[in-house]
Amino acid sequence: MPIKTVCLIAFMIAASSVMAQVPPAQKKLIEYGWDVPTPAQMRDMLPDMEKRPFDGLIFRLDKGFNAFETKPLDPKLFADDERILRGLKFDRFTHNFVLVWGSPHADWDWFDDTQWQAVEHNARLLVRTAMAARIKGICFDPEPYDFELWNYSKQPRAKERSFSEYRVQVRFRGKQLMRAFEKVMPGALILTFFHVSLIGNLADLPEDRREAELQKGGWGLMPDFLIGMLEGASARARFIDGNETAYYYTSREQYFRAYHTMRQRVLQMLPENLRMKYTRQVQAGNALYVDQNFALRQPNTERCLSFRMTPEERAKWFEHNTYWALYTTDEYVWCYSERMNWWKNQTPPGLDESIVSARRKIREGQPLGFDIEPLVAEAGKRPLPGK
Repeated sequence: MPIKTVCLIAFMIAASSVMAQVPPAQKKLIEYGWDVPTPAQMRDMLPDMEKRPFDGLIFRLDKGFNAFETKPLDPKLFADDERILRGLKFDRFTHNFVLVWGSPHADWDWFDDTQWQAVEHNARLLVRTAMAARIKGICFDPEPYDFELWNYSKQPRAKERSFSEYRVQVRFRGKQLMRAFEKVMPGALILTFFHVSLIGNLADLPEDRREAELQKGGWGLMPDFLIGMLEGASARARFIDGNETAYYYTSREQYFRAYHTMRQRVLQMLPENLRMKYTRQVQAGNALYVDQNFALRQPNTERCLSFRMTPEERAKWFEHNTYWALYTTDEYVWCYSERMNWWKNQTPPGLDESIVSARRKIREGQPLGFDIEPLVAEAGKRPLPGK
């Protein structure tokens, strides 16, 4: 047996010994995408929505969901959302998260205390409103959709303040945000689409080289913000590293390696006094991306591997990814989509069935029953349809 194969088997057995401590029944699958519903949509559609193969969803409030607006949101605007949420009766969807963006506009300044007071006000307002629905947690999306708040070179004071000074300030703001969340939701569960593991490729670098890489990267300040959130969290709070990079996985090995990064390799990038706290309070999660597996991505769909597959093969690939995402998560997997809609029955052929099959196998402790790597390799060699 090749040495690489032996090492992989040993690695998987070691990882499985940790993951086996979480019963399969506790593995949760939640939905998120461009079809993210508002409270009013859930009120009107909830019985049909709960027929989908999920344990919950991520929803947004109708009158705003960006906590990083630099002006305070008006609480009066959220009265209808709160009233609707309070009246919702969830049956199957008992693991719901409210969406909170962290995406400011171009006037953003990490050192502006007035702006930050607005952020804390907004964060408390959004979470307080959502708690009327007895939410499980907060989905904090730190991706910048306007101003590049994590890119040091784009900061308005970059010429007068060093990267190290920005790191300290961003970490402090992360601590403040977490305390604002917990002021209205003590012991909050925070799902982030990625956590410190986003820079897992830098884990083995000396600190000075890692800092140099972060300084020139577009996400360079984000790890310190998440470290600050962890630092500010109470002992009851928990975080889920959503591992968004799992969107593109094509083998089970990638899931095990990611789990090892989230649970072990990131520790050396954390301050020593936070490593035990991270181990106790940060879970490894996973992500699924429907568009990637079902040839729905735009533009340039032909560049996706799934474009070269049959509908049956796409569903098989998604079953593979669903199975191993659930197998290697501590508890939560989130399923993302863009150019389809779960709630309007606009789904590609085989999608529901692939999820149901993978979940049943996980729940019953069955093997997946097939390897996807041969199909992936063969599909990659196929000519484009019509060529």
